[in-house]
Amino acid sequence: MQDSRINYVVVGAFVTTMIVALIIVISMLAGSSGSTDRYFTVYSNVSGIKFGTQVFYEGYQVGQVEAVTPIDRGNNQLQFKVDIEVQEGWKIPEDSIARAQVSGLLSAIANDIRAGKSQSLLRPGAEIRGAEPSNMFAALQDISSQFGDLSANSIKPLLDNLNKYIVVLGDSTVAHLPKAMADLEKIAGSVQRAMAMIETEVLKPQNRDHLDSIIANFDTTSTNLAQVSTGLEETRKTLTESITKVNGMLDSSSGNVSEAARDLRYTLDTIARYVDDISHNTDATARNMAEFSRAIRENPGLLLGGSPQKDQEGGK
Repeated sequence: MQDSRINYVVVGAFVTTMIVALIIVISMLAGSSGSTDRYFTVYSNVSGIKFGTQVFYEGYQVGQVEAVTPIDRGNNQLQFKVDIEVQEGWKIPEDSIARAQVSGLLSAIANDIRAGKSQSLLRPGAEIRGAEPSNMFAALQDISSQFGDLSANSIKPLLDNLNKYIVVLGDSTVAHLPKAMADLEKIAGSVQRAMAMIETEVLKPQNRDHLDSIIANFDTTSTNLAQVSTGLEETRKTLTESITKVNGMLDSSSGNVSEAARDLRYTLDTIARYVDDISHNTDATARNMAEFSRAIRENPGLLLGGSPQKDQEGGK
């Protein structure tokens, strides 16, 4: 009897221990073990978010979603309040952003909190700013639906219009092709006549001889120009040498030129000092010559040393 009681006690203790361990394991797996702080965020779409959805902070699990509550904003705008529980004392900057996203192709959706850079921290019960969920499969579904609409509403009508244009273009081409071919034959005939005229009129032997003469003249002219250019270059060299020699002569005779200039200045100063006397003597000489010429005209015998001729009326 005593042994059976001991067995019952052992079995009961084992079962109780297993139940407690199971509760602890479930709590740990659910991320709700220990004391927590509650926050909330608001989304426009909560696809895949429900009670127990894991909450990560920069990829590290810190809690889980506790509840999802619809909020009527008015004007037919419905949003959802998502209450989350995180570990007690976990520091969350006030500019952090919460976003529902899928980390992998086979992963369940999770609520990920991206840490902000603010020094101020959110208090428990505050709102974490939410961003629209990023779901690759939902985005692919939206793209596929948009592509279906594009194919039905845009691409197909475009192809129909292109087919119509191609049919119209083909019919028009078939209708106008004979006329176009006839015009091409006329153009080809005109080109042939023009080429024949060029060969017979423009490129006749006389004109070819003239062209050969013109080309030969151009060659001669270019040769003459080359020779003239060579002569000009030699002339330039000669002028340069002459200028150099003249400069050398001026540099070497600069002393003689200065001395000649001083002598000329002295001579001019001397002439300026005696110019009054010279002019006075010149005037006197001019008066004497005038008197002498007058006397000779009156009595030419004075040139032979005779006396002056007496007045005839006085003699009578």
